[in-house]
Order: sequence, then structure tokens, then C-alpha cells
Amino acid sequence: MSEPFWFNGESVAGLPAGLRALHYGDGVFRTCLSWNGAILDIDDHLDHLRRDARQLGMTPPDREILRQDLQQAVDVTPCVLKLMLSRRAGGRGYRADDDGSDRIVMHSAAPRYPSSHWSRGVSLRDCELRLATQPALAGIKHLNRLEQILASREFRADDEELLMRDSENNIVCGTRSNLFWVHEGVLHTPELKRCGVAGVMRGRILRIAARIGLETRVCDAARDSLLESDEILLSNSLIGVWPVRRYQHRTLSAPGPVTARIDAELAHPRLS
Repeated sequence: MSEPFWFNGESVAGLPAGLRALHYGDGVFRTCLSWNGAILDIDDHLDHLRRDARQLGMTPPDREILRQDLQQAVDVTPCVLKLMLSRRAGGRGYRADDDGSDRIVMHSAAPRYPSSHWSRGVSLRDCELRLATQPALAGIKHLNRLEQILASREFRADDEELLMRDSENNIVCGTRSNLFWVHEGVLHTPELKRCGVAGVMRGRILRIAARIGLETRVCDAARDSLLESDEILLSNSLIGVWPVRRYQHRTLSAPGPVTARIDAELAHPRLS
């Protein structure tokens, strides 16, 4: 059975073939977790979505319209809601005739992961594919995810996440997660001015660190920073935080004290 979806607020059986999201990946999206009938971090998701749309030169819909679109897709059981904005179709070709947007919401059952991903951590291995440098798209969660698709082809049966770097060998993120590491009590996360996605959970973690007085550095860093770190953690809006127990051939104690504190402050549901 196909997953339900809505187009501009209406439940539909199919989407228009002329969508620029389909032809060009011309749009933005956010992935939200609905838990016990409530959409977690909905305001942050809407803020990020509308900001990203503006960075692409799109005119985003009103927040309340987007909120209503999401609310009608909520289920009583845990589920994932993907909210997309596609630049409005208006003839063929790359140049758009209209900077308005069409709204698409998709509903999926929430994924499940082993409880050990939170209690004992996950493995992280280097990905060979490099992220392209494009400052105009850096930080934006746009609909063209071909780099992540190609990177995901490198997963082996025992892999849990892969680390992605840019063309200058700076560490950036996981294939589906933002990256943090702790060294000498300082929380670090990569600068995302050239590539990568600024996730909602990344923003929450940075705000938590500021609130609890944890020193934070947003910086460019080579992979050696992870080899010298005391803790590594991964985040996204579905998993919350996963500690890393192994990076390449190095074993870490997971979760470390900083990771455990952040996880407790987040109080994010565990999809186990």
C-alpha cells in the first residue's frame, strides 16, 4: 500500500508531472517526527523550511498554512512527516516563471533502530564520496540529495553511518546526520558555509550547550580531529543523538559524559 500524501492541503492519489521538484530538485524539505500525536520541534522545522526557501529565491507559504498541512497528516502512532516545498511549475526549462511554491506532505511509519544505538553507540566509517563545495546551497536542506544517495551506496552490511568530507578533506556530516565531537571538554561541530545541511537537531544541541555553559566551537576540521577526540556524537530529528562507539579502527567510550548530558537535556524519544 502506498504511503498517503497531500498536495497543497488536499489528500491526493498522484502529483502533477510538471513539478519542478521532480524535474530539477527545485525545492526544500524538512523531516519531522510525530510522537504521541504531537509534531516534535515543529516551530524549528517551519523556521528552517521558510529560511531555506528564501535562500533559493522562493516565496514560502504562511507558517500557519504549513502547520495545518502537517497537522492533518498526524497519526496516533509514531510517524515521520516529510514536508516539501516545490517551486511552482510554469513551463519547461531551468528558469522559473513563478517563485511561489507548491506544498507536499508525505506520511510514513516511524523507523525502528536497535536500542543499543543509544545505550552503547554506533560505528562510524569514512565515506569515499566527497561533498561538492557550493556556498549558495550550504546549510540548505534542498531536494537534490544525489550526493547522499551515492554515498549511501558505500554502506556495508555492518555499517551504521558514514562520515562525509568536502573536497578539501574537512569533515562535514554523516550521510543522514549532523556531526559533533568533544575534545578536552569542548563541544565541536563543523562549519557549514561551503556544504552540508544545518539540521534542526544540530540547532537544538547548540542552544542546549549555550544554556548549560558548555563551551562550543563551530569550525573547519580535518578527520584527525575525530581521531583525537574524547567523544563523537551524531544527530538528526528522528534519532535525537547517537553516541559513536567506534570511528574507523578507534574505539571510544560511549556514551561519554557530554553526550549523555546532551541526550538527557534533549529528552528525545528513542525509536527502538
